[in-house]
Amino acid sequence: MRKYYFIVNPVAGRGKGRLLGERLQKRLPELKIDFELKYTNAPWHAAELAKKAASAFETIVVAGGDGTLHEALNGLASAQGGVSGKTMALIPEGSGNDFARALNIPVDMEQALKVLLHGHKKSIDVGLANKRYFHNGLGVGFDAWVVDTAMKVKHLRGNAIYLYSVLRTLIAFRPKDILLKYNGKTDQTDHFMVTVGNGVSLGGGFYLTPDAVIDDNLFDLCIIQNMPKLSIIKNLIKVYSGRHKDDPRVQMDRTEKLTIESEHGFAFHADGELISLNEKSLNVEILPLALDFIC
Repeated sequence: MRKYYFIVNPVAGRGKGRLLGERLQKRLPELKIDFELKYTNAPWHAAELAKKAASAFETIVVAGGDGTLHEALNGLASAQGGVSGKTMALIPEGSGNDFARALNIPVDMEQALKVLLHGHKKSIDVGLANKRYFHNGLGVGFDAWVVDTAMKVKHLRGNAIYLYSVLRTLIAFRPKDILLKYNGKTDQTDHFMVTVGNGVSLGGGFYLTPDAVIDDNLFDLCIIQNMPKLSIIKNLIKVYSGRHKDDPRVQMDRTEKLTIESEHGFAFHADGELISLNEKSLNVEILPLALDFIC
């Protein structure tokens, strides 16, 4: 019988993760699932737990959001020098649940458990930015600063966190000169933001790369030129449906790898986790079909 290792983030979903963990501890024995369940108790504890479990468990199940999954993915990679050869699964309980959206994993616990037990194993692409692995997407510029703002928001829940953070960040944000190299092209200008998408959405439903396919061996790029703030606000609603692609200041493309550079430094996040506010150089590449995921 397959044994599952559950990593539960009790503070995921602004505190709903603890309740999810308690429900799982009651429900899993009823379903006759052989499992071990551990709670995270600090930032990057999920990575430590995944690293320790890598050799003993076939399937690592994350009960939490994209941030917890990001940590576990990197912990798994550090244990075996990469992510190949292991299987991951997800019981969503985050603020955005963007990766669950990309793989059609229900946010309802009972339905997500049905996927875990009866779904199929799918090989998916994984991104690597310098030494950081990511499963869903990476953002440079404005949306990285939005993540920084969102981390400080305590009084909101769900998508309202991201919408508030977008509007709050917009007031003070000033784009920086960024050099992009991909597909033999060189692009240098004041970019408002650059999104590298493996999944279809980021930030709790912002469909910046709505045509991305999780197993096509390519990133989808969304490169947005600097534009007046009024235009940004007008286009904000369009991003929820992916209609921002029609704006001539928005460039969509696909690539296997790209380089991002700026002597002034830039902010970037991976899977909604802020990595740096002053990165100078970033090499991003796709690892085709590198991870098995139950979906």
